Amino acid sequence: MKTRLCLTLCAVLILMTSLIPAGSSRPTFAQNNAPVFEPADCQFALPEGQTVDCGYLIVPEDRSNPDSPTIRLHVATFRSQSANPAPDPIVYLEGGPGGDALEGVELVFNTRFASFLQNRDFIVFDQRGTGYSEPSLACPELTEFTYETLDDDLTAEEAATASLEAYQQCRDRLVGAGVNLSAYNSAENAADLADLRVALGYEEWNLFGISYGTRLALTTMRDHPEGIRSVILDSTYPLEVNLYAENPVNMERAFDVFFAGCAADPECSAAYPDLEATFYDLVEKLNDEYITISITHPFTGESYDALINGDAIVGFLFQALYATEIIPLLPQVIYAVQNEDYGFFGQLEGAFLANIDFFSAGMQQSVQCSEEISFSQPEDLASATENYPEFESYFERTMLDETLFQLCTLWDVAAADAVENEPVTSDIPTLVLAGEYDPVTPPAWGQQVAAVLPNSYFFEFPGVGHGASISGECPLSVTLAFLDDPTTEPDAACVAEMAGPDFALPLTDITLVPFTNEVFQISGVIPEGWAEVGAGTYAPSRTSQYAIVQQAVPGANLDLVLEALQGQLGLEAAPESTDTREANGLSWTLYSMEAQGALVDLAMAESETHTFIVVLISTASEHDLLYEEVFLPAIDALVATE
Repeated sequence: MKTRLCLTLCAVLILMTSLIPAGSSRPTFAQNNAPVFEPADCQFALPEGQTVDCGYLIVPEDRSNPDSPTIRLHVATFRSQSANPAPDPIVYLEGGPGGDALEGVELVFNTRFASFLQNRDFIVFDQRGTGYSEPSLACPELTEFTYETLDDDLTAEEAATASLEAYQQCRDRLVGAGVNLSAYNSAENAADLADLRVALGYEEWNLFGISYGTRLALTTMRDHPEGIRSVILDSTYPLEVNLYAENPVNMERAFDVFFAGCAADPECSAAYPDLEATFYDLVEKLNDEYITISITHPFTGESYDALINGDAIVGFLFQALYATEIIPLLPQVIYAVQNEDYGFFGQLEGAFLANIDFFSAGMQQSVQCSEEISFSQPEDLASATENYPEFESYFERTMLDETLFQLCTLWDVAAADAVENEPVTSDIPTLVLAGEYDPVTPPAWGQQVAAVLPNSYFFEFPGVGHGASISGECPLSVTLAFLDDPTTEPDAACVAEMAGPDFALPLTDITLVPFTNEVFQISGVIPEGWAEVGAGTYAPSRTSQYAIVQQAVPGANLDLVLEALQGQLGLEAAPESTDTREANGLSWTLYSMEAQGALVDLAMAESETHTFIVVLISTASEHDLLYEEVFLPAIDALVATE
């Protein structure tokens, strides 16, 4: 099932299935004992520059059973930058349900969450059944099925049957290992959270949930309000909504906002006329005759052939609207695919595919089958999808039909209490945030929850997707202001200054400006408006389709650098030279290749003290212009400053 509420923290692609072998036992939990926290080594790579303390919270798997075995939740406390931090930390609640919070934290913490360390510690933990917590409810059987069938022309029925078989294998393995699947739900999750506060010794703390994390926060506000100073609900998932039945209308709403946004932008509408019609024509064309493209795993560099039909294009747009940074690129990507340029589209598809590698599908099914499907009927989904005939086959392929109920029958967990389908009321100070472009948790859901929380503040941010609080300076400033004083409405004047997405436009004239890089001790030229998004890497944005890399490596030699680049680009063999160039007393060797779904041009030269490197990453539609107006001038201008 591809429809999910997840802010994925992409990271090391090691699938953690920390299950107790079948036949072994786990220690039981004495109900009258206080929760236990055991310090331990962090199981993940630490973000650069951060001080982190880790350990495991030991809790009963099933609190209704006095003889319940215990489970272990992996917990990380990121220490504040302040010499005198506030006594009330922030605890982050990951989305999903089933998202692994800690597996990707090395790559995303400094860009997404480091700002929260100004005055407080920041706690991240893998919820029960996820990530490095034990046992893990990951389903490698489903992951294997997904990768194996990427280029298979399966009917919706064939795909559903095979998917159900993979879930059955996963369930049989988990149950055989002694896992009580019915114990993995939001109520137990909330009790874990309450126990964690006590075990860590905090009188108060602040809950910060995104996506499913908001549902967990709401459940905790209801069941364990003690010790909660404030709550941040970002991209809110109310308990009372019918997630699956409302998915079609929520998806169409976001699509409409996106197409209207481009149409209302004179430059976007001129560059990409009739974007909506172009998109639906593309969906129809590829459903009539699919294509097969190469997609690349963003971390392993491994490439796969993937079948792309119209349903895949619908799914791509749905997933892409989650990410605020990707939204400005979408008109350009849609037109590129229409023009049979699949390079950047393939890179994004590879990134979306990688999500499945660090996600606990079993945890998702335990929660959703208990708390969503148990309150729904097949006819609810049929009624919800029949109004969108253009998406009929997409809904079938994503199991948004009776197959979803077959899956929950197979998973066989206890139905939740009726309270899990009722609104939560609370007087705890709460900040409710929403993104205008969010395809899965619409702003109306945030407003719905805020209406029954008397001490809440609601804000919707223009041009923003899922996870508003970590999607820009304005929402972040509002969030930090709320944390400083949850009893006072934060200053949100910046919201009025926000506009829609700054849609990427086709490259035309390029103006070069000088730059100096102190780290690599070089100077040269880059396009005006481009900024450093990585070490010596310059681009219009972090998610741009193209970039120029300029570096100098002291004391290295061409062969060593070329060997390193070969490994980084995932090339089976070293590239062959395509040209040479003389500039600034340096003799450059040029290479051209295709790697990880992108066109890559490489230039290398040696001086007595340095090896110089220039790399252009581009797509077919922009390559020639970038090669002539960026890559070659960069070679000609690059010099060492010392």
